[in-house]
Amino acid sequence: MDDLSCNLYFLARVLVIVIPLLLASLKLRTTMRDHKPRLPPGPWRLPVIGHLHHLAKTPLIHRALAGLARRCNAPVMYLRLGELDAVVVSSAAAAGEVMRTHDVAMATRPMSATVRATAAGGLGIAFSPYGERWRELRKLSAMELLSARRVRSFRAAREDEATRLVAGIAAAACPPGGELVNVTARVAASVSDSALRAMMGERFERREELLETITHALKIGAGFNMGDLFPSSRLVAAIDGTVRIAQAVQRKLFELVDYAIEQHRHRERRSGPSAATDAEEGEDLIDVLLRIHVEGGLGCSLHVGDIKAIIVVSSLRSLHFRI
Repeated sequence: MDDLSCNLYFLARVLVIVIPLLLASLKLRTTMRDHKPRLPPGPWRLPVIGHLHHLAKTPLIHRALAGLARRCNAPVMYLRLGELDAVVVSSAAAAGEVMRTHDVAMATRPMSATVRATAAGGLGIAFSPYGERWRELRKLSAMELLSARRVRSFRAAREDEATRLVAGIAAAACPPGGELVNVTARVAASVSDSALRAMMGERFERREELLETITHALKIGAGFNMGDLFPSSRLVAAIDGTVRIAQAVQRKLFELVDYAIEQHRHRERRSGPSAATDAEEGEDLIDVLLRIHVEGGLGCSLHVGDIKAIIVVSSLRSLHFRI
């Protein structure tokens, strides 16, 4: 009897502790379920990796996403990619909601760990968070970097690159050594060369080194890598190594941009102040940014870090034709 009494007493104590915990757990789950956001529909998913297995069937991710949206009949579709949540919009009406109705909520670009490492943590206009600073940089870009006058100032460089393109195709295709010409590759190289001349001028001494580094950076940033999909896991980041490589590439890009900036400053010092007064028409992107950095204007204070980030991101966006 004593043993039975002890057992019953022990069981009663356990129930007194466990029952309130169970009730609290049920209440918490109910509360979380009531406050859980309503997510768009999506395909079936697996633990840990989420919907990644649906995207592994083809290297063309956009086609895989389009096929999933058709199968799920979901113009707005939810995907779980490792630890990341993603919403895929694949209809004109839904895109209008994103781009017009909710444009402010969608204005800030999310950055993966790889992009953050490559793009200097979001400096410059491309990845800067939406806000007053971004609006200042946008105004600067519209009035100083992308104006019609600025575009016309690069006409001579574009015409020169077009002439080189035609001459190169003709020389490669004409007999006696005539051969098949990859016009797509040559046009891509011509476009990227025109963009590079507009950004850094035609006398940048480490041009080939910069193009090679940009090509490497673009290949790193294309597609998925495990470090981006599981950002909270240090083990995955250590095994994957992509973020570490991106940081090394970013340091190399900034080294090259620093070299280009110093080259421009050295040229300005040699030319003297008299040449600077009427040189605006022949300015490249670095010239414009350095002038704004020194003189100010448009209500925007441009820091050296902004200058480097703008040049790096502009290079990545403009020279992706090379791959």
